[in-house]
Amino acid sequence: MNLEQAVVFAILMENTGGIQDKSPDYILEKVESCERATGELLESLLDSNNLSKLYSWRKSWFIDKEEK
Repeated sequence: MNLEQAVVFAILMENTGGIQDKSPDYILEKVESCERATGELLESLLDSNNLSKLYSWRKSWFIDKEEK
């Protein structure tokens, strides 16, 4: 799993009650989905609210760093 896949996985795990509310089957499904996905397919795993979290994370850690 690369860094961006791991971030998408973390975003998926934070919703509702966090990891405590996620069944092992759900977690494994999301791990496998994130590991298989790249680019737009990876982004498609997220709804619009969570996609904005990914974009914000990218901007904070990559785009802003390049501009400085």
